Amino acid sequence: MDQGLLNLLEQTGFTQKEAEVYLALLELSQGTVTEIAKATKLKRSIIYVILEGLIKRGYASELPGKKISVFQATDPSLILFQLKDTAKNFSEMLPIFRTLHNKGTKRPKITYHETKEGIWKVYESFNLASEAFFISSYEKIDKYFPGSLEKWLHDYHKKLISVKGKHLVPNSPFELQAARQLSANGQQARYLPEILAFNMDFSLCENKLAITSLEDKPFIVVIESEELAASIRPLFEMAWNNGKEIQ
Repeated sequence: MDQGLLNLLEQTGFTQKEAEVYLALLELSQGTVTEIAKATKLKRSIIYVILEGLIKRGYASELPGKKISVFQATDPSLILFQLKDTAKNFSEMLPIFRTLHNKGTKRPKITYHETKEGIWKVYESFNLASEAFFISSYEKIDKYFPGSLEKWLHDYHKKLISVKGKHLVPNSPFELQAARQLSANGQQARYLPEILAFNMDFSLCENKLAITSLEDKPFIVVIESEELAASIRPLFEMAWNNGKEIQ
């Protein structure tokens, strides 16, 4: 059998075995199940099932008045006609599909990364925002990305990063020093007196919330949702208002 024709039939919605049976009928002009089985190498029991399906879809028919069941394929132009009809129906329904797609865009987009490269790329994406909110442990971040704060400050000083950030850190010497460095470079920074360490990092900008686990095996979950970002922003502001200025 011509593999190109088989592939083409499969592209129009036929299964591989349906395509083989249909093509065999075209080549035979008309044939019995035994003849089809010989041409396709398929089992007779399978061919009966396939023929039933092709007949229901209008691609084959059984010749009447025969002692032994004889089948023939419908003119291939029917396939083209049905494809055109399907395309016309799809075209008419396209505005509805687009409406469903637009509704779907309101659903949160959630991504997950557990590699250092993946986590760092998410962090870098926040640098592209005009404003961002960070509840962070720079000590933990520095553990996994040594020198990252110094590099960030260097890039910010060189105007490679323009994000205006609010940075909220726990109360520890390393974190307070990091906050002082951020403040000295035009960022806003505060600390929470009663919290000595964070094991999670929270970042919020525009429509994006990132939550990073800073335990032994770090990972980050990013949720993109206008509604979620708008809902959770007041909680970030509340935490910020409870923070203390860096001395």
